[in-house]
Amino acid sequence: MSYSKAIQRLEEIVQSLERGGIPLDETLRLYEEGAELLAFCQQELAAAEGKLNEMKLADIENKLSE
Repeated sequence: MSYSKAIQRLEEIVQSLERGGIPLDETLRLYEEGAELLAFCQQELAAAEGKLNEMKLADIENKLSE
């Protein structure tokens, strides 16, 4: 699943939960799905941040070696 699809699904889940009127078992299922999607998105963001930091470090090293 892509980051953007996960965010989109999270938004759908939040809207459903905010509307209310959902049976308890469905509420729990949506909450669990949302928690899993949140963890996935956090991992994706952390990986992207790590890549950006590597690119910044490589750029600094290139400038220092010039």
